[in-house]
Amino acid sequence: MAAAQIDEACKYDTGKDSGRIGRSRGCELRIFGAISGSGVATTAAIGGVMGPEMVKKGYGKGFTASILVGAGALGIVILPSLSMVVYGTSGSVSIGDLFLAGIIPGILTVAFLVILAVIIGKKRGYRGAEGRLTAGDRVKIFIDALLPLFMPVIILGGVLSGVITPTESAVIAVVYAFILAMFVYKELKLKDIVNICTSSAISSAIILFIMSTAAPFGWIMATQNIPELIANVLLSISRNPTVIYLLIILLLLFLGTFMETNSTIILLTPILLPLVTSLGMDLIHFGISMILNLAIGGATPPLAVCLFTSTRILKIRVEDTFPDILYVCGTMVLALLLVVLIPQLSLFLPSVLK
Repeated sequence: MAAAQIDEACKYDTGKDSGRIGRSRGCELRIFGAISGSGVATTAAIGGVMGPEMVKKGYGKGFTASILVGAGALGIVILPSLSMVVYGTSGSVSIGDLFLAGIIPGILTVAFLVILAVIIGKKRGYRGAEGRLTAGDRVKIFIDALLPLFMPVIILGGVLSGVITPTESAVIAVVYAFILAMFVYKELKLKDIVNICTSSAISSAIILFIMSTAAPFGWIMATQNIPELIANVLLSISRNPTVIYLLIILLLLFLGTFMETNSTIILLTPILLPLVTSLGMDLIHFGISMILNLAIGGATPPLAVCLFTSTRILKIRVEDTFPDILYVCGTMVLALLLVVLIPQLSLFLPSVLK
């Protein structure tokens, strides 16, 4: 229901200009990503609402799926992000600072995707939504969407103010979502609660199992001097910190194409952080770069969980998304390079709001 409310609030801003419905879809995914904190959940929830509508408006299925993938994958970059919590826990890094650090890179990447959607939309003659709403209609639609939009405000405000911990904020978010779904939108039924709890327990068990093995894995890596070996290999190539940083980014980009995001973070954080620290890199900046990198992996085959989710929704094959998915991934890589090379994009807000 939250996805439908957000979709309704965004889509009538598009007008009839070519490509502008694609612009609004990027904005919607950015908003829903701030609620779900998951790339796959964002792609599935918003994609199920907006995907068929975009196709109905004349957008190509391949282009539609690609836009959904690109913006949906950013669910892990936009606060509150499960991947940020995992990285912060694994590397003993402030989760509140990570939440703040992801805001500008997330907005930057979405802006690039919006520009891409407008350019392709104009070139192919895609049209926006039909008709215009009155001021009263707009107010009503945005009021309906206001309650779901309060969730990231509650989470971020509570964590940054120090009133609640990230774990407590997650509990509050669940209770808030339950109240909205059960009593406000009346979409959730009592019989659904068992399935929801079962699904949540399975997802949590997988993450907890992986994290429970992270400590002994990190100990083994340390005792076998694996971080030092990796550092020596990279330093043999270059002693320039920027070059080494880019090599690490390329490694993460490669691993992200066939490894699950949170597993990759848990496994590689204890290996890479000693090297990153020795080179004088900021752990917040590195964490955001790592997470944005792995978000691109979520859109890139062979794993490409967000890509498979969107193609399943639209009932098309993965190959049907070419070349549009390449444009999307290339745009995200461009944003990643800017984030990597300009640390202040991720460090500005944490430094100002501390």
